[in-house]
Amino acid sequence: MTTVYLADTGVFVRCGGPDNDKFQRLRRAVRQAGISLRIPQRVYEELGGDPAANEYPSGSIPYPKGFEEGWIVVADDLDYTNPLVSTVMDEARRFIANETDREEDLIEKADTALVGLAAQILDAGEVDHIVLLTTDKPAGKAAEAIIPRHGFSDCIEFRYVSVEYLETLTAGEFRTR
Repeated sequence: MTTVYLADTGVFVRCGGPDNDKFQRLRRAVRQAGISLRIPQRVYEELGGDPAANEYPSGSIPYPKGFEEGWIVVADDLDYTNPLVSTVMDEARRFIANETDREEDLIEKADTALVGLAAQILDAGEVDHIVLLTTDKPAGKAAEAIIPRHGFSDCIEFRYVSVEYLETLTAGEFRTR
């Protein structure tokens, strides 16, 4: 089974800066497991990266080592012309709005981009399983509810990244289950 790990902005924010123990624990676990965390372009922008820069990372991002070391990777652009990607993102926005009792136009674009990226990767046949690491429960629930409705049953797993999760994280969390 091939698994891809996607991470949202909240994971890195919850870790604190690169000198924080939680950040170093995440870094160590991911590197020991031999995997990388993919992030959508929108997440990269939220972290302070410049998508117009010729190479990742740009000078303003607070986590340059993660990109330089290869354990954080910016995913390819979302293909909004792919009907699956645009449909899943629209459905995710509605789902999150309903879960949080907010207007759809107030839903963060990075949240829907995370779900859209999961659909895009699965649709491309790159992998058979995606683990979505997020601090945003509604976005995680949206992914688990929506992705299977589009033909990808048992292909997505949401893991809530709490402080406790980060404080006890080991490479074992990233081994294929």
